[in-house]
Amino acid sequence: MSYKTKNKTNTRRIYQNINRMAYPILLNYLLSSVFELLDKAIVGHYSVQGFAVVGAAASFTFAITGALGILSAAFNITAAEERGRGSAQGFETAFEVSKTLALIVGGCFFVLSLLGGRFFFQRVYKIQGTDLETLLSYFYPASFTVLLNMLIFQYSTYFRNCLNTKITLYSTVVSTCVNLFFDFSLVYGYCGLVQLGTAGAAWGSIIGLAAGLLVYQAAYFRRHPAMPGRFHRLFWLFIRQKRAGQGADHPFGFTETAIDAKAAAQKIVRLYPALFGQELLESTIFACVVSAAAARLGTRQLAVYSLLDTLAGTLGLPIYAYAAAAQTFALQSYSAGCCPAKKQESEANLPAVYLTCGMRLTFCAIAALCALCSILGGRLLYLIVDDTDIVSGAQELLIFVFLLLLARIPCQIYMNYLQGIGRERFVLRCTAVGTACASLGCMALGALFGLPGIYAGMIVELLALGFCYAAPRSR
Repeated sequence: MSYKTKNKTNTRRIYQNINRMAYPILLNYLLSSVFELLDKAIVGHYSVQGFAVVGAAASFTFAITGALGILSAAFNITAAEERGRGSAQGFETAFEVSKTLALIVGGCFFVLSLLGGRFFFQRVYKIQGTDLETLLSYFYPASFTVLLNMLIFQYSTYFRNCLNTKITLYSTVVSTCVNLFFDFSLVYGYCGLVQLGTAGAAWGSIIGLAAGLLVYQAAYFRRHPAMPGRFHRLFWLFIRQKRAGQGADHPFGFTETAIDAKAAAQKIVRLYPALFGQELLESTIFACVVSAAAARLGTRQLAVYSLLDTLAGTLGLPIYAYAAAAQTFALQSYSAGCCPAKKQESEANLPAVYLTCGMRLTFCAIAALCALCSILGGRLLYLIVDDTDIVSGAQELLIFVFLLLLARIPCQIYMNYLQGIGRERFVLRCTAVGTACASLGCMALGALFGLPGIYAGMIVELLALGFCYAAPRSR
């Protein structure tokens, strides 16, 4: 077989591997977004005013979930490295440590939300009176979903590195079905349940996420049948474990001498600040600035932005699905020794090939979705809210949403890879500068040109960050 033919075969295999991993992840994201659309549609048809203020609270909650949930990215980097080296011991230990850290961080955010939620939305979002009470009735229970989502992220990352993404799809199916039932029933008071109004959507989310978490836990118990009654004892044993331990048999099937929970915790904690800082700046602080800029334009413009933000989140699902798949394979290849110092040139380029193939697949998927959305137009938007004025305002800005999605593709894929190969601090510095400049730009452009100015600021930021992330990767 010639080198050219072999190269084509390898590239085709890489496309197949990425698609095989990305499809279940994409379906999982799709189901989650369908639920989000239906969830907002339930609230939107119940009250347009409630849709606007709850949209602000939901955007903040989702942004915080992403920022704190970045702990799973730190675990993914550690897990991919351990899997690439063939170390099952380190992989399992990192998961236990990461899961416990998620419980601690998520619990702290829930307490802080209960104590400072009212002050935050009064001062930052300038929401008062009845609108504030409606928002808080949703936000207080919704803040608990951050903890549940953080745990779900850990399990999803765990099974992804085991090359079993189907369990994530199963969990999401269960979670979505339970979510929709309780959302509709609690918002409108059907099926004998109390009518909670817009707050019912938050309580339905809690019940649904808990059901999805049980699916993950059942799959994990099936993989490790000795765990259910012994988790706490084993975890504290891990924490006390030193690098040189005794050779007692471990319930997972490997010896305790190979387990170093302290080292795993140190590695995850060392990665977490830079990853958290990047996510906090880009997806939380910047998202809050953009949302606040839209809120200052009035309730109608805030509703239009919430509608477009929901649509962009749905259309952008392939970006995150393919970025996650490409990152997992690229990092496992990199950790297995596919670098110029250890392998031949063809093998040294394997991580770059995974990234390039993932980017091509993502561009094709996003282009197809944008074309479909432009054809359907307002029909999709009317599924979320039935206010003609808001839908018509959103339709005028669809082109900005499409450009925003296309600009995010190289930025997201390169960023994920750089964070996994020890360049997380470089990513943090770029994000800090980009967020500061884009925040000022979006506030100024928003005041001058309204929502088009805000979207233009976001697009320019993504293009600049994508260029910065591509430069060190190519060296």
